[in-house]
Amino acid sequence: MSTASETPPTFDPSRPLSSVARVVVVGVRAAAFWTAALLPLALLAALFAGATDPQPDVIGGAVGLNLLCAVIGHGHSPR
Repeated sequence: MSTASETPPTFDPSRPLSSVARVVVVGVRAAAFWTAALLPLALLAALFAGATDPQPDVIGGAVGLNLLCAVIGHGHSPR
């Protein structure tokens, strides 16, 4: 197990594009991580409520989105 932690992104005025890109990448990775963690709960709630019965393509899309978010957010480690 690694003890290294991801440092929070900071803006470096000498390298504005790389700093902004790093902030964006960390933000997208965090959003994907949390979406992958919480989307199954929303999907289960929708299934139990009967909101997705006539629309199996919605379920398939949600599962696909969950897999995509799991791959993108895999490198994020919440503090």
